[in-house]
Amino acid sequence: MMVLLILAVTLFVLAGATLALRRSLAGASAGNRLGDSIALLSPTNVASQVEASSARADRRQIIQPLSRPLRFLPYMVGALISLTLGLLTSIPISIVVAIGMVIALLLAQLESGWHAWRLSRIERQLIDLLDMMIPMLRSGAGASAALAAASEVTASPLRDQINWCVRRIQLGDSGSSVFRELSRRMPIDVMELFATTMSVHWETGGSLAPVLASVGRVARDRQEVARRIRSNIAQSQFSTIAVLLLIYFVALVLWLDRPDVMKEFASSSLGSAAIAATIVLQAVGIVWMNAISRPKA
Repeated sequence: MMVLLILAVTLFVLAGATLALRRSLAGASAGNRLGDSIALLSPTNVASQVEASSARADRRQIIQPLSRPLRFLPYMVGALISLTLGLLTSIPISIVVAIGMVIALLLAQLESGWHAWRLSRIERQLIDLLDMMIPMLRSGAGASAALAAASEVTASPLRDQINWCVRRIQLGDSGSSVFRELSRRMPIDVMELFATTMSVHWETGGSLAPVLASVGRVARDRQEVARRIRSNIAQSQFSTIAVLLLIYFVALVLWLDRPDVMKEFASSSLGSAAIAATIVLQAVGIVWMNAISRPKA
C-alpha cells in the first residue's frame, strides 16, 4: 500500500513538472506557430526540417533569452530517485523521501547557480559592448551605427538581442519601443539601465557617450562586488561542507564498528525519522547558506 502511494505521488509530481516545463518552453509567437504548421503540411525533406527546427530554436532563444527549461528537472530527478529507492530497497520510507528531497534541493541549487552564471555573463558582454560603442560615439558615429558595429563582435546571447534591436530600428520601429522590449526580455538591472538610457536618448537626443560610460562603470562595480562576495564566502562554504561531511564520516565509522546496533536504529521508526530530519535539515542549511550569500540586486 505504501509503495502504491509513493508511486501515485511521484507520478503526480512528474505530471505537474512536465506540464510546467512545457509551459516554460512555450514562447513562440502566432507567426512562428503558423510557420510551423505550414512546414508540417508541406512536403519537405529531412534537411529542410532540420533547418526549420534550428530556426525555431533560434527564434525561441531570441524571444526568451533568459528562459530556464531545466528549472523543474531537479525535482523530477529527486522524485524518480525516491521512487527507485522505495521500490528496489528496504530503506525506510522517511529516509527515502529525505534522500530524494536532498537531491532535488542540491540539483536545484546547481540549476540556480547556472542561471546566475548566465546573467553574469550577459553583464560582462554588455560591458564589452559599451567599451566598443563609446569610442565610436566619441568619434562621431551615430547611435544605431555604433550599436550595429559593436554587436558584430559581441558573443551570444547578447549579440542576438542587439541584432534584433538593430533590425527593428532599420525597419522603421521606434527606438524607444524597441529598447523597452529589450528590457522586458532581459530583466537584468544593468540591461534595464542600458535600455532606459538608449530609449531616452532616442526620444530627446544629446550626448550619449558620457551616459553610457556611467552605465559601464555601474556594471563593472556590480561585477566587482559580486566577485568580492564570492571570494569572501568561499572559505565559510568550505568549512560548512567539511562539517557536514564529517557527520557522514562519523556515521560510517559507527556503522562499521557496530553494524547491528546501527541497523536496528535505522530500521526503527524513531531512528529513521531522526536520520531523515538530519538529512533534510542539512540540505536546507546548504540552500539557506547559498541564498544569504548571493549578491542582491
